[in-house]
Amino acid sequence: MKLFVIHRFKDRKQVKALLKKSGREIAAKFDLILLDSSGCEDWKDQAIESISKAEAVIVFDRKSCEESENATWEIKKASASGMPVVDIDPKDVPAMVCSKLKPLYELDKEFDECFNRKDGAGTLELYKLMIDSSESLIQRRQKTNAFFITAIGSLLAIAGLLVKAGALKSGSIWLLYGFAVVGLLLCNSWRNLIDNYGKLNKAKFDVILRLEQKLDAQIYAAEWVSLGKGLRPSKYRSFTSTEKNVPLYFGLLIIALTLIAIIWQIWG
Repeated sequence: MKLFVIHRFKDRKQVKALLKKSGREIAAKFDLILLDSSGCEDWKDQAIESISKAEAVIVFDRKSCEESENATWEIKKASASGMPVVDIDPKDVPAMVCSKLKPLYELDKEFDECFNRKDGAGTLELYKLMIDSSESLIQRRQKTNAFFITAIGSLLAIAGLLVKAGALKSGSIWLLYGFAVVGLLLCNSWRNLIDNYGKLNKAKFDVILRLEQKLDAQIYAAEWVSLGKGLRPSKYRSFTSTEKNVPLYFGLLIIALTLIAIIWQIWG
């Protein structure tokens, strides 16, 4: 989330540390824009451009900012832009900052506004479209998993053949380490993609469940209730949490094989 921060220069370190800690508490990534009006001739142009690109404006210690002509100008421009403005006090603890920023980050109101049509026209067609989109996402997810399994498996197979053939001597053992690094990078990318696919799938089902409220039957909502809404692992464990273990196990296997290779090189 991109935030334009209006502050006094003396408070820069404090506000950066506070927002960073608050972002960790609500699992949000804040992209902070902090300008130095005293060290830049065209800071007003930069401020106007930055405010237009930001998703919200933070005013840190408004009382202190109003004592600065430059900060006061930024506040007026932010208010005139219609951008959400959030006041943060220097005495605020991260929990208080989180409570102020959560409505901006969770976007519940904007999500509800996407379903403000009262006539329900076309709801069934939109519902079918989202179901098809969800099925397509699952297929892409399976192809992604197959690609990484093939790629990592091929690396392990090639490395094994080189070792078996005696092609890796003490002077060329670095090739094996290169395979290990590439394999670990693939595992990390694979795990991140699985996580993102899981988030995309959840977002699609949030829309599907919301559309179902306008239909006669809510079959997916009923299925979710039957599974305990994910609150009881004994009844249901998400595919994402299970799939993310696969690249983790591959990574651990690569690390273990690399350690064996290092020991073999040292003692061989």
